[in-house]
Amino acid sequence: MPAHVVSMSPDGYTLASTAILVVVMELLFGKTRRLAGVFVLFMGTFLVAAPAVAEFGFSGMHVQGVNTSIAKALGLLKAEGVMVMDVALGGPADFAGVKRGDRITKFHGTHIDTFKCLVKVVTGTKPGQTIALHVIRATGEFDLKLKLGTKPVSWKIAKRAVINFPAIGITLAAITQKIRQRFKIRWGSVGVLVTLIDPELASRMLLNRGDVIVQLNQKDVWLPSQVLKAYNKAKVANVSQMLMLIERPDGFRYMMLPVK
Repeated sequence: MPAHVVSMSPDGYTLASTAILVVVMELLFGKTRRLAGVFVLFMGTFLVAAPAVAEFGFSGMHVQGVNTSIAKALGLLKAEGVMVMDVALGGPADFAGVKRGDRITKFHGTHIDTFKCLVKVVTGTKPGQTIALHVIRATGEFDLKLKLGTKPVSWKIAKRAVINFPAIGITLAAITQKIRQRFKIRWGSVGVLVTLIDPELASRMLLNRGDVIVQLNQKDVWLPSQVLKAYNKAKVANVSQMLMLIERPDGFRYMMLPVK
């Protein structure tokens, strides 16, 4: 059976009951499927068919359930626990010392043997709550304290937002789940996506379609309107260019955004 995958969710839905969990996959794959063997969103908010009434504690981890293949590769007697695939920089899990490759076997005082078990525990957490975490690494076993937070506003992008910048020849979009899936943007990436480049300016353009603008002049951005506001402010101040931090599949880099 495929492993379950758990990740952050920037939408406004929450888990009502693990017994009736139906993952709304349309935001990810354009399909609706049941829980078993599919992706599920977690660590702050769950996707189900009903609107949210409460927000769970936000940990900032991307985890995957341990299946038989993983257990065999690690030399485990049975498949149990969840594997940490990624940790959000500056998030609760990062501050707690959680690392990629950790296998979580206990969460908030409960032994985690399956993904479903983790779901049941997480639904009872709240922002601001400190929980105990037991992880197993190649170097040993560790007990950590994780203070759950609230989901950052930059992770709550649910509505489509697009702005065209004809002066510089680019179109920007907010990174919704649909956009993240379509452009294969990595989990944990926060910023504004470059969706289109004016063909007439492409030869002189440093930006590429698919680039994620993470910062402008050292300030985080996650909405096209934020970029527009900063751009207009720079224009009024007669600033000729702005410093951008860009994320691409091959890493991060700084480049200049011309102000015309």
